[in-house]
Amino acid sequence: MKKLLLTFLGFVVVIWATIFFFIPAFSGKITVSPGFETAGITIHYYGILMAVAILAAFIVAAKLAPRYGLSALHVEGGLPRMIIFGFLGARIYFVVFAWQYFGSHLGDIPQIWKGGFSIYGAIIGAAIGLVLYARKNSLPAGKLFDLAALAAPLAQAIGRFGNFFNQEAFGYPTGMPWKLYISPANRPKEYLTERYFHPTFLYEAIWNILVFAILLWLFRKRSQDASGGSQSGQMLGAYLILYSIGRFFIEGIRLDSFMVGSIRADQATALLMCALGLGIIIYYAYDRQKQDS
Repeated sequence: MKKLLLTFLGFVVVIWATIFFFIPAFSGKITVSPGFETAGITIHYYGILMAVAILAAFIVAAKLAPRYGLSALHVEGGLPRMIIFGFLGARIYFVVFAWQYFGSHLGDIPQIWKGGFSIYGAIIGAAIGLVLYARKNSLPAGKLFDLAALAAPLAQAIGRFGNFFNQEAFGYPTGMPWKLYISPANRPKEYLTERYFHPTFLYEAIWNILVFAILLWLFRKRSQDASGGSQSGQMLGAYLILYSIGRFFIEGIRLDSFMVGSIRADQATALLMCALGLGIIIYYAYDRQKQDS
């Protein structure tokens, strides 16, 4: 009954926010601010959403951990390393590919509250942190990676709304009904006369929710084997493939893509991640076959 009530309240909040905030904000009828001040301190919505995203991922992973023969304490122990290495990776990836700007604005590098993170950098960094934690505590890395992969899309969907409040990571101009108003201060110079753009943050958030639902379905379908280890790595492989497919196409309409020559860097990374995900699935399938033979 309590879960049903919370679900209903969450649904009401989402509907209320959509009608009275997001729809007017998308049309440009209300001003979107990146944060607010209280007691002389500026609080950024980006940071709040990141915290909520991490909490959501922790709750999901902690709840599913016993199905992998792990406990919530294992998730709690690995989370700090994933957060630290994930944020470092996300920022380093972004700064490296945006070095044309940061090279002459070194003081802006630590200003993370303004945004400027890369999800692929976060994935790589978090993976490094998780491997270090698994090795130090002699835990099965495959199972930990599966838990992280299951929870990651939900966290990403929540975190993407930070782009909305910062008015960043949007796409080409559009006249679609769901078009997003971008204030002149945040428009690229070549599009100053345009008012509405593709809300690519929303496209990716929706895609992430879909990936989360698919992974949960796969998890439940194969959960009978999870504690035995046969499922280790499979969720990670599926996550890398599914997320990267969506990211590849969404990246194609973004205006802020990192370019390496004529190639969008994140599209190239998406293809590499798809190949890596497929390799992980094949590896664990082969390993399972060896164990059964």
